[in-house]
Amino acid sequence: MVRRAWLLLLCAALAAARECIELTLSDKSILTESLFNGTIIKLTLNDTIEDTPRYNILDIWDRFPRIVVPKNGTSEQCRRDSQRYVDSLEKLELWALKMFDATAKPPSGILSGNGNQYGDFDECLSVDGSVRGKYCLASLEISFNDLKYNHIDSLIHSGHYIRSNVTDMGHRVPRYSSLLWGVCIPSSCSSFDLEEELSQRLADLGMTVKVHNTMCTVKNRNRPYSFGKTLSITFFLAVILLLSLGTMLDDGKEGTTNFEKLLNAFSLKRNFKKVFDLSDAPTRVKGVDAFRGINAFALLIAHKSMAMAHNPYVNKVEYSAVFGMPWAVIGRSAILYTDSFLYLSGFLNAHNLLQDLERKGTIDVKNRLIGRWFRLFPLFLSLMLFCTYILPDVNNGPQWNLVVEEHSRVCEKTMWKSFLFIHNYFGFEEMCLTHTHQLGMDMQLYVATLPLMLVLVRSRTLGLSLILAVAVASTVLRYLAVHWYQISMFVYYGISVQKLLDAARYSYILPTHRATIYLIGVAMAYFMRTKKLNFVLSNTQVRLLWAACFALAAFTIVSPYEMGLEGYQYEPEQAASFATYSPILWGLFMCMAHWAICNNYAGLGTAIIELPVFKFFNKISYGVYLTQFPIFFYNVGVQRHAEYYSPILLVHAPEMLSILVISILTTVAIEMPFNQVYRIYFGKSQNKLKDK
Repeated sequence: MVRRAWLLLLCAALAAARECIELTLSDKSILTESLFNGTIIKLTLNDTIEDTPRYNILDIWDRFPRIVVPKNGTSEQCRRDSQRYVDSLEKLELWALKMFDATAKPPSGILSGNGNQYGDFDECLSVDGSVRGKYCLASLEISFNDLKYNHIDSLIHSGHYIRSNVTDMGHRVPRYSSLLWGVCIPSSCSSFDLEEELSQRLADLGMTVKVHNTMCTVKNRNRPYSFGKTLSITFFLAVILLLSLGTMLDDGKEGTTNFEKLLNAFSLKRNFKKVFDLSDAPTRVKGVDAFRGINAFALLIAHKSMAMAHNPYVNKVEYSAVFGMPWAVIGRSAILYTDSFLYLSGFLNAHNLLQDLERKGTIDVKNRLIGRWFRLFPLFLSLMLFCTYILPDVNNGPQWNLVVEEHSRVCEKTMWKSFLFIHNYFGFEEMCLTHTHQLGMDMQLYVATLPLMLVLVRSRTLGLSLILAVAVASTVLRYLAVHWYQISMFVYYGISVQKLLDAARYSYILPTHRATIYLIGVAMAYFMRTKKLNFVLSNTQVRLLWAACFALAAFTIVSPYEMGLEGYQYEPEQAASFATYSPILWGLFMCMAHWAICNNYAGLGTAIIELPVFKFFNKISYGVYLTQFPIFFYNVGVQRHAEYYSPILLVHAPEMLSILVISILTTVAIEMPFNQVYRIYFGKSQNKLKDK
């Protein structure tokens, strides 16, 4: 012992002088700390004494706590329960063993991305004796100060595909590079108690810890019963009653009174027949169904890839590697698919308004706005009420509080903004159902289109000049916003959560920044409706036209591929250029392809464009758009364990089937009936508006 003490003192002195010496020890490795500079000195058999980091990389595995309990909790009850847990664990009592067993342990495969460990959610909640179990999902972040550990840092954090920290919001954009760690503690302890305990025990390992209060769950926790919940249940019961009466009393005849027509509107037999009726509507515009269907599917896959980033995988590094490949640019350019919907919305809005002007010489603004409201709001309201007051009580899971209940809490506070269709002006952080930002933009652009069309019809020169001026102004705003806020409309590799949120707040969800391609659609509708683009092409010219279309589309999608590669360093000019030219080039592609289809220049492609599946999808597209994210987040919330990542999960059959079925049901049970209610009670036997 005397010899060891002298050796330790010698090591401390040598460390202070930055010298090295060979020592042979007969015992186990010794770890001590220099009194002079706090350097950790590790002595092993036949090893060289040298300065090392504050922690050894292997300490993350060796010293990570297996038993986590807040023995120094803020409440007396927490401290007593924690000590009882430790004492009972030593006695091998079953309830204590369950709490220990339910807490996550360092696994194999951390360098493959297997760092998110849920533990056993259900086993923790099953502890219900003298001490009840509380399940908390802690967020951990490892910091490596030495550059030589950069590669290890990347592997542990699954490639930093999306860079996050433990304080980032996670209910919309995932805290991708934070490690999620399930811990079972006594229910009398708070998230703060656990955070303090983990922070103290993991600080020496270079780890930062955050335990959000919303990420803790106890069994049979009763949510407060609110007026909103009562209203929601009443609303859905009323809809179910109307559907039941309408279906049972439907005799196949047209109603003569408004009440009979109302019941017929809620007849599931009639609505199912209509939704599967694939005959052409009189107001149908060729090509719109195919454009909408293809872009909706592409956007669905892009949204699914973002939802998947919430999930743990045993090979999460491979997930990052796949989305860092050049071909992944197809998904990273998802903004182009939303631009397609803006083009279609602008085209159809202008097309329908021009029809009104041709028939009546004016636009019935009041009925147009009411019709638009009935087209969008009933299903939108139903989804908000369901996700806010009903869905949180349906199930549970490790991330349920984050991706389901957190959305519910945000919606309770900010739903009124969605009622007014102004929710897209407040950023994703405080937006109810963030994927519905497009509805706000679409409604605002629709309202702006009404006076614009009146000007365009009365003065072609003034109207087109106004369209061009606004489109140019929108383009300039995008360019300046990207430069000023250092953001990107393209999801480049390694983008941070905060930059994604900033991009949404300062450009992506603002109609003033997205108006360019919408106005291209408006102008295209005007030129096609007024037959300004009627000319005949030869076969060679048709081939050249389609070659130009595909080249334009391919260039727009692929041009920013370097930004999607691993190791990319953000460049403002490159990001601003893409934000500037992409809507213009994509809009030109949409115009050229749309004109060719409408003028029967699609050739063999006509058979594909006219496939019945596109006509069917067009009828349920609004339901697909609204319901996909709640279904994605439901599945994220209930997932209990890590699975093996494979690209096939992007089109996971049960999930896609669920979206299809639920979209059909919401269409026939809510969207179609309320559209018919508008026709009945506002006295306008109008053709169904297809200007979504």
